[in-house]
Amino acid sequence: MDNQFLVNENKFWAIRIENVGGKFNLTIRYGRLEGLEEVGVKKVLKTFDNEQDAKDYEAEASELKRDKGYSQPIKRAVEDKENDTTKKKGQKQQQQAEKLGQKQDIKLKGDVKPDSIAQMTNDALTNKKNPVQKQPDVFLGKSGTKAITCMLAQTWNEDIDPKGYYLSEKLDGMRMIWTGTQMFSRNGNKIFFPPWFTAGWPKAYLDGELWYERDQFQKLVSITKKHVPEEAEWRKVKYMVFDAPELDLPFKDRYANFKQACEQSNEYIVHVPHIICTGYDHLIDELQSVQNKGGEGLMLREANSKYEQRRSNMLLKVKTFEDDEAVVIGHEEGSGRCQGMLGALKVRNSKGILFGIGSGFNDDQRRHPPKIGSTVTYKFYGVSKAGTPRFPIFLRERTD
Repeated sequence: MDNQFLVNENKFWAIRIENVGGKFNLTIRYGRLEGLEEVGVKKVLKTFDNEQDAKDYEAEASELKRDKGYSQPIKRAVEDKENDTTKKKGQKQQQQAEKLGQKQDIKLKGDVKPDSIAQMTNDALTNKKNPVQKQPDVFLGKSGTKAITCMLAQTWNEDIDPKGYYLSEKLDGMRMIWTGTQMFSRNGNKIFFPPWFTAGWPKAYLDGELWYERDQFQKLVSITKKHVPEEAEWRKVKYMVFDAPELDLPFKDRYANFKQACEQSNEYIVHVPHIICTGYDHLIDELQSVQNKGGEGLMLREANSKYEQRRSNMLLKVKTFEDDEAVVIGHEEGSGRCQGMLGALKVRNSKGILFGIGSGFNDDQRRHPPKIGSTVTYKFYGVSKAGTPRFPIFLRERTD
């Protein structure tokens, strides 16, 4: 049974919360109504660790829809629809239930389809590359000695048809530009590495992310901050390449070139796998698979786009949550179990909004919180009428 079912003319929006294996799955379903039939249904799944967070999100999301003209219908016919015993509708409901059940099973097991982008990326991250027969060097554009401005993504929305875009997993690593001889962070800070790490790499600019392991971003930061690199630590690092900035070709051709170049290089440089998105349903399925693996989300690249050294509509990020950066302006002391430690950060985000971030910290971060003046990244689930982020959660301190 839906917790909320709202309509606006021939459009509907529904939300429900279910306890699945101790986690609280919140499902948003929306589309068009043709009589009692729901048509063009799309779904978004969010998972919360506790029921109260799920209910708070439900209340905020429902309020937002009501502000946009949605309301409770005078007569809700869900029960009639569910009790309809016609063969056609019964079969359709059974298929939908089976599909939803399969997705829930996948989420509990942490498994994904073998041909999904999540599994392809996992294989690329964890498996040693098979030797590839050496071919003539692939042209990737010029090399250099200085950092360049990275191409940054806009946020995808449902008005944009994803069909035909190149789709990849959004990695939670450290952005890094390879100049052909040196490494620089997104902000132009030089990164020191063992010489063997880049042996045989292309002598051209590449854009990608340094990667250690899932959920080990802070460990990666500690490795890359050292001016004297520790070889044992760097043995577990990979450079995941997703573009060639100085190659003046459409992305589909850049991808083919840097993929081949990475396959011919050493095991520490790996191309980020891409597949062509076939449409909205494909995008949502791939997003769920990535998040079931603990990933952040997806990236979409327009197949015929050129590399732009700015934030671009040709590159889109797809998540069930949004993220932003904020500057720390104060600390609030915790209470209860957190007595004597950080309770919440007082921050100002990129839009000038002041608010607090009180969740997402481990005990060590609460004992040694980000300093006043530092920049932190947080995720959130939409904003209030006043522009305040809803349910902000600390992700990391930015160190580049």
